Amino acid sequence: MGPEMVAGLFGLGGALVGAVVSTGAVIWQQRKTAHESERTHLLGLSEAAANEVIRLSYELQDHFAEDVEVDPFNSRYWAWASRLAELNRSLEQQALRFADPEVRRFLERIHAEIDRNPVRLRRDDEDLPIAPYEPLCTDLRTVMGTVLRRQSFPKHLWQDIWGGSADASPSS
Repeated sequence: MGPEMVAGLFGLGGALVGAVVSTGAVIWQQRKTAHESERTHLLGLSEAAANEVIRLSYELQDHFAEDVEVDPFNSRYWAWASRLAELNRSLEQQALRFADPEVRRFLERIHAEIDRNPVRLRRDDEDLPIAPYEPLCTDLRTVMGTVLRRQSFPKHLWQDIWGGSADASPSS
């Protein structure tokens, strides 16, 4: 092999290496862009869901504050209970839009607590300074605020609500 042939092979090899590196860089950049786009999309879903949960928390608070007598023979009570079920279902649907498992679990527990015994939440006990639904609605807004600010989940809420860790169930 002559020197011209060796120079040609080196030139061809350099061109091939350059093409492989260039193609690899383009593929890497496309994947990175796709990942960033997906992350932006998920953050947008979380922000929209957080805003909706904040709106729902105020609506739940107003709904619980309504003066409706707990009487299974009263149609006004059944209308109140039906509307509460709709609001609670909306809360459950919003929980599906959060990527953070702690936020989802928190919303699922709030949903379960409302579903389990809504009358207990609205009861005004003279020993309590505020009705039980008020801190529940405030905690919803607190958690959604951390989502909007992209802060970590406020773990102290697990202690405040159910007196245990994030692994404890609301019924325990």
